[in-house]
Amino acid sequence: MSSEMPHVTLTGDVAGEYLIREERPDGTLVLAPETAAQASLRRLGARAATPAEFDAFVAEHSGQLLPSDGEG
Repeated sequence: MSSEMPHVTLTGDVAGEYLIREERPDGTLVLAPETAAQASLRRLGARAATPAEFDAFVAEHSGQLLPSDGEG
């Protein structure tokens, strides 16, 4: 994930892996639980493919690309 969010590990009453969603000027952190899928991708160093990388992958594996529907 190229824009990987920083994460923390909490122990105690609230334990687990959390993503730091926001760091406020007063030092307060806004956290969100990290899903199992997010944790796996982070450990593997995975990231989302760029549109060009995705198109190249599809072209390489299927031999053709459908026209864009303009939705993203």
